[in-house]
This record gives sequence, C-alpha cells and structure tokens, in this order.
Amino acid sequence: MSEPFRLDDRRAVVTGAGRGIGREVALLLARQGAQVTVVARTAADVEAVAGEILGAGGTAHWIAADCADPAAAEQAVAEAVDRMGGLDILVGNVGGWGDVPGSAGPLTEATAAAIDSVFGMNVKAPLLTVMAAARAMTAQGTGGAIVSTASIDGLFPAPGEALYGAAKAALISLTGALAYELGPSGIRVNAVAPALIETAMTQPWLTDQDDRQDRASLYPLGRFGNPADVAAAVLYLCSAQAGWISGVTLPIHGGQQATSDAFRWVRAHNAVPPRRLI
Repeated sequence: MSEPFRLDDRRAVVTGAGRGIGREVALLLARQGAQVTVVARTAADVEAVAGEILGAGGTAHWIAADCADPAAAEQAVAEAVDRMGGLDILVGNVGGWGDVPGSAGPLTEATAAAIDSVFGMNVKAPLLTVMAAARAMTAQGTGGAIVSTASIDGLFPAPGEALYGAAKAALISLTGALAYELGPSGIRVNAVAPALIETAMTQPWLTDQDDRQDRASLYPLGRFGNPADVAAAVLYLCSAQAGWISGVTLPIHGGQQATSDAFRWVRAHNAVPPRRLI
C-alpha cells in the first residue's frame, strides 16, 4: 500500500509561489514527490523557490508571469505543460490586498482603481489560470485537481476589508461552479479559506506585541496560522485521499469561527462585549 498523500508522478503548477503560502505549498508538494512549476511575477522569487526544491532533490521549474494578463496566464500554463509533459495539479495562490490607495478601508472611500486592483489580483488572475489549466487537463483526459486560495474574509465579511472579502467570495463561488462544470472530466475543484496567516503580507499587523496578543487570543488554539498549516490542507485536497471531494471550500481558522464574535470577545477580554457584537 502506498504512503498516504504521496504525489509521485504528479505534475503541479503553483501560482503566487514566490513567498508565503505559495512557497510553502510548492515545497511540500515537491517533498511529496510531485514535479512542480512555480509561477509568480518576480523572477528572483520563483527562481529561489525552484532552487530550494532542486537543492532538496526534487524536480522544479520556474516561470515569471503576471497571471492577471490573459496572454501571460495562458502562456505560463502552456509552458509548464510543455516542460513537465502534462498537468495534474493546479494550486492557484495568486492574490493580495491590492496595490493602490483605497484597496482597504471604508468601502465608501474605495476608488475604481482600487476595485480593479483587488478584483484583478483575487478574481481575474486566479480565474484566468484555472481556465487555462482546466483546458490543459481536459485535453489530457486524465482528470486533475485544482485548489484555489480564498480567505476567511470571503465567508465572513469584515469591516475595512470589503473589497478583498468580496473578491474572495467571488472566487469561492467560482470554485463551486467549476467543480460542477469540470467534474465530468474527472477534475476536482476546491478552495481553502485561511484566517490570519503569518506571512510578509500580514506582518505589518503583528509588530505591536499587545495588539498581537489581543489578536491571537481570538483563536481558540492560541496562535496564528502559518503557511505550513495551509500547505498541509492543500496537499490533502490535491491527493488521492480527497478523491471524492470537490466543490468544497475548507476554512482554516484555528477555531476562530467556531462560535460567535461576542463569545470570542468575552474569552479574549473577560468583559461584556460591545453591543455591535451581540
């Protein structure tokens, strides 16, 4: 009997793989035997990740591409398929808060440019890559697994994060629709929805120690998530052990959403919660 969660002979593309969650996913899939092509906008980042995989005895390729560009997304997937001889797994980890003013904060202050930026990063880029991968997998005729990185904000709206949450909610909806459409071709489509994960993107929120402790106390497990927590869930969804799981969005939140905001406040502050949480 083969070892669970092995990905020997599987060929995987991981986008947004230059750092953080994407990097950890790429490294883990490679450790489990997959041949991995890492894709991100910054060449130096993906070259470094591919180097880590190769240095550990794995097989890796790297491609620098902006997946929000339709031609670039299509070309990246085509090049990965050509290098690896096929495609069995896509992990779509492209995303972010947006890179223009107004991307976060009160929704009434958001600009059209902010909307384009946030939805471009979190809906357009992932969807373009998924579409290209799905076409390649369908033509190949051997099925496949697609996993997208959404966010807990796509399941539970948060003030100040409306654009990001709405974009991730769109990605979650697309996951279900694609699972239905691609299922007859043997392609499973799922998503993960992490809460606060310690990465370079979230580090600015965690530098103040008092604030850090307050935030951590809202998680029943008493800590923030890390990229390895998300990567392990992604590995499962990519593996044969998840062979009858499709159309699912898996929350990864350390128990944070297991009960109400009001209860979490009481637990964290030993006080009556603000009326807005009751």
